[in-house]
Amino acid sequence: MPRHTLALALATALFSLMPRVSMAQTVAETAPAAVDAAADAAAETADAAAPLATLETVVVTGIQPGPGLWQIRKGEHTLWIMATLSPLPKRMDWEPRELDALVARADRVLTSPGVGVDADIGFFGSLRLLPTALRARNNPDDQTLADVLPPELYARWQVQKARYLGRDRGVEDRRPVFAAYELMDEAFDDLGLKRDNIVWDRVRRIADRNDRPIVGVSVRIKIEDPRDALKEFERSAVDDLGCMEATLARLETDTANMVERANAWAVGDLRTLEDLRVESEIRACALALLGTDALKKRGFDDLPKRVVDEWVRVAEESLAEHATTVAVADYQVLTNDDGLLAAMRAKGYTILAPGEAPQDDTITGSEPTESRSAIDAAAPRPH
Repeated sequence: MPRHTLALALATALFSLMPRVSMAQTVAETAPAAVDAAADAAAETADAAAPLATLETVVVTGIQPGPGLWQIRKGEHTLWIMATLSPLPKRMDWEPRELDALVARADRVLTSPGVGVDADIGFFGSLRLLPTALRARNNPDDQTLADVLPPELYARWQVQKARYLGRDRGVEDRRPVFAAYELMDEAFDDLGLKRDNIVWDRVRRIADRNDRPIVGVSVRIKIEDPRDALKEFERSAVDDLGCMEATLARLETDTANMVERANAWAVGDLRTLEDLRVESEIRACALALLGTDALKKRGFDDLPKRVVDEWVRVAEESLAEHATTVAVADYQVLTNDDGLLAAMRAKGYTILAPGEAPQDDTITGSEPTESRSAIDAAAPRPH
C-alpha cells in the first residue's frame, strides 16, 4: 500500500468530520488526579533526559530549489510530477522556477491523489454535529489513555507527551489515534517543521493566475448519514495501538532523520531521501481508522488501491490528450515499489527521474519503453 500522504488523505476523510480543537481548549479540560501525577513524573523524566540529538541538526532556511521533476513520457506528450514531502522546514522560501514555468503553460494540472468525503449537512448541520464529533474523538465510556494503553506503552507516551505537549490534560481523554496525531503536530512545531503542502499551494496559485485547468484526482465517497456514522464511530472499538506505537517509535528514534529528510527535499538531494526512507506512522493510523466497521460499511474499504487506480486513469488520459501536464504527489506515494511510478512503469511508460536525460525514442514519439528506476536514475553520475 502506498504510504505517507496517501495514508494521510485516507485518515483525513474521517478527520474532516471531526473539528480540530485548539490547545487552549484541550488544556482547559480536566483529567483524573492519577493522570496528573503520571504527567508530573514524566515531565521530570523528560527534563532530566539528555538534550535531543535533533537539536544539533540545522533546518535549512532561506530560498531553496526543492527537488527536480519526474517525467512520464508518451511520444511527444509529457506528464511532469513534483514530489512533495511532509514535514518540511517551517522557515524555508521555495523558488522552483522550472515548475513555475511548466505550470504557467500546462494544458492541465493534476491535484495530489486523495479521498473526498461528501456529506450534505451545510453550516448549521455542522454545528449540530459538533457535540457528537467532539465526543467521537475521545475514548468510549470515559476511559483515558492510561486505561486503554498497555502500561509500557503508556509510560513511553508520558515521556513524549511531557516533552512536546507539556502538562496538557485534555489529550489524555483522546483515542490513541487522535492523541498520537496531536503529539506529532506539536513535535513538528518544536523541530522547526510543518505539515503544510507548500508545493500544491504554489502550483494552484500559479495555475489560477495563468488560467490553467486544474483536475481533481480523488475517490469520492458519499456519506448519507453523517450523524449516525459519527455516533457509530463513537461506540466502535478502534485497533489503534499500532498507531500510537508507530508514532512513539518515530519520536524516540527518527526525529533527527525527520529534519534531515526535510533538508534533503529542500536542496533536491534525492539520494538522501531514499537512504532515509521510513515507514510513516500515518499509515498505521490511517489503517486503524479504515479498519473500523463505521467506515468499512460506508465504502472506505480498499481505498488505497482505488486511489492509485484513479490517479493512473487520469494520468493516462492526460498523456493521451495533452502535450504538457503537471502533477503533484507525495514522494513515497510516487516512488514506492507499489506507488504511482511503478503502476505507470508496469503499463510500459517511459519514466525519467530528475536530471535524467531523455533517450532518442522518448523524443521521436515511439511507443513507451521500460526505463530504470527513478532512484537509480537520480543517483550521482561520474563526470
